[in-house]
Amino acid sequence: MEVQDIEKVEVKRTKGTASTVKANVIPVYAERVSRFLRDNQPTMGDEWVQTAGSRLYRFSGKNQAGDILGSSSDMGVALATFCPEVPLITGQQLLSLYEQAGDKNPFGQVYIDFGVQINGKPKVNEAQAKIFLEEFKDRGIKVGQGRVPNFNQLRLIADNDAGLVYKLATDASEDNIAVTADYPFEGRVGKDGLFRACLVRDGYWFAYVVCLPGSCDYGRGVRYDAEGVAPKKLARVTTESDLVESLTSDFLSRF
Repeated sequence: MEVQDIEKVEVKRTKGTASTVKANVIPVYAERVSRFLRDNQPTMGDEWVQTAGSRLYRFSGKNQAGDILGSSSDMGVALATFCPEVPLITGQQLLSLYEQAGDKNPFGQVYIDFGVQINGKPKVNEAQAKIFLEEFKDRGIKVGQGRVPNFNQLRLIADNDAGLVYKLATDASEDNIAVTADYPFEGRVGKDGLFRACLVRDGYWFAYVVCLPGSCDYGRGVRYDAEGVAPKKLARVTTESDLVESLTSDFLSRF
């Protein structure tokens, strides 16, 4: 599905096109995730590989239109980290389309993850929230009543205590990371921890969902291609056969 983002000036002008992420990105995604798992396997161990792989390979397949079925915070950050050629939609872009649709989900009966929400003390998703809040402190970025970084402002890394954690991308700053008040969450905001930020299928904005790896078939990844910007190509490389390859092959069989 595609949705045009229109700017109302003297004449209507297309700013870009938002569309559901298609399954043709899956082979490259799987290959790059497998490389991440393999690179960390010597220090993190096989148990970490099994757990991390199960979180990052939760897309469940594709529909007849070729849309990837499923979405989670972990997989959104993984896409932004390992497949930066895919321009995932930002919360600001999604909000613009939501308002143009008459304060409705422009993609219909699906949910769209676009980032995460962090605030307060590290209690919910404690291990991940503690590390992430330290990241804001180290960058000199005030969290205040809550920050909502987009997926493209996050990077996924391995951690001995938390398993998988998020760090801020190099270009993320106090000036360009949204605050919770920028979105119509209307009180649906989690406190003291790390939460998913999403637009759900009935048109509500949530920033309190606790389960970072959870994924359902009615979740969709959404990309935003700016008008006049050529899409970047995804390139594959070969991988070796081992535990990681077994997990990867099982995942790819769904597609």
